Amino acid sequence: MCFRPNRATASRRRSLPRRQTPTSPPLAMLDLSKPGERQAHDFLVRATTGRDRMWQLIALHRHGHLLLCVVRWVQLETITKPFSLAEVSLTEAAVCWRDYVTAGAARSDMGGRADNSG
Repeated sequence: MCFRPNRATASRRRSLPRRQTPTSPPLAMLDLSKPGERQAHDFLVRATTGRDRMWQLIALHRHGHLLLCVVRWVQLETITKPFSLAEVSLTEAAVCWRDYVTAGAARSDMGGRADNSG
């Protein structure tokens, strides 16, 4: 048996043309043919997506052989400093972070590191 919507009750919405969103520049360029950079990419995808994600990514910047990531921890039951500046290595399997009370403080630290790349 074939089920079709009743034409008398079917919605007759007019489809509107979709707007093209402007393409924003990439936050960081990675060479995914390099094992360390591929590993960092895969880690960030796992850490920031899906049901079991641990972070919400707020800002991202490449600093030499590190990805600097301002993140907000998703599980916030007892966390007094919900934001962190995470450093994800692009050359080895390593992640470290510093905790902050505000996203602005974490962004400020990230900006300071980027400015001191001299």
